[in-house]
Amino acid sequence: MIPRFDVIHASSHALDRPDATIRYWVSGPAAAQCTVATVVLLHGATLDHHSWHPQVAALEDRFPLVVPDLRAHGESTGDFDFHAAVADMEALLELLPGERFVLVGLSLGGNIAQEMVRRDPARVSALVVADATCNTAARYPMEISAGVTALRMQALLAGEDFARRAAEATATDPDVQAYALQANAHRSDSETVTILASMLTGALRPDPTYRLQVPTLLIHGETDRIGDIAAGTTAWARREPLAEHAVIPRAGHASNLDNPEAFTRVLETFLLQVVVDDARDSAGSLDGPAEVRRRGRQAVAGAA
Repeated sequence: MIPRFDVIHASSHALDRPDATIRYWVSGPAAAQCTVATVVLLHGATLDHHSWHPQVAALEDRFPLVVPDLRAHGESTGDFDFHAAVADMEALLELLPGERFVLVGLSLGGNIAQEMVRRDPARVSALVVADATCNTAARYPMEISAGVTALRMQALLAGEDFARRAAEATATDPDVQAYALQANAHRSDSETVTILASMLTGALRPDPTYRLQVPTLLIHGETDRIGDIAAGTTAWARREPLAEHAVIPRAGHASNLDNPEAFTRVLETFLLQVVVDDARDSAGSLDGPAEVRRRGRQAVAGAA
């Protein structure tokens, strides 16, 4: 079983929303006393804040970290709806101290982070999307509705094995699979399908001309077999001028848990690179942030 988040020195907080209470944890140096951006870590569908334990343990001495439970996940309440979850996280940013944020999202968390950047890129300094499909990628007609139908059929046909199969699709490490099962022990198959279907219908809005407006790191596990994520992320990175791409070896969909050491190295390299970009921008360096990021791509890819 992966270590529990509560062994880390983190303070627990609550954000009251009209129809939910969002729990979140804060660790690391105080944002108001720190020159680097606050890193907000958004977990994947049906998981919770515990899934970020390895990264928080490794980074909390240098970065202000905020780790929420999405609505209807973990200790947060409310019914899940993709757009409501995005609004929750927007409200959280308004509440947090500091002015600069890096959004790090895994799977569903990556879809939420993308939507937040699309709506208001000025609020976000940088973006990390791990093991998530591109919200704005071109899709064939009826692809989204077909995906929802296939998801419901999978749950129906799998029956009592649905949760186990979902855990096996999430991770390659047996301990991480056990954590995924534990995180969903209270959740019905119908509730799981509702969360995943809301992501598909709410997040995926094809717009082939859209380009990310902030420095971005796109990550996927080497053996991620969910949807089009592996091939799609590679193609996505090619068309994004501000994006870097990294593949986490020996990792599936939950790449930050299947191979936490490699994932954290890649993430830390990118975060430090963003800090350098911010410092150069503030100092008026002749090297613009895009050029700095281009020179950093090889270092990020090699960190895995």
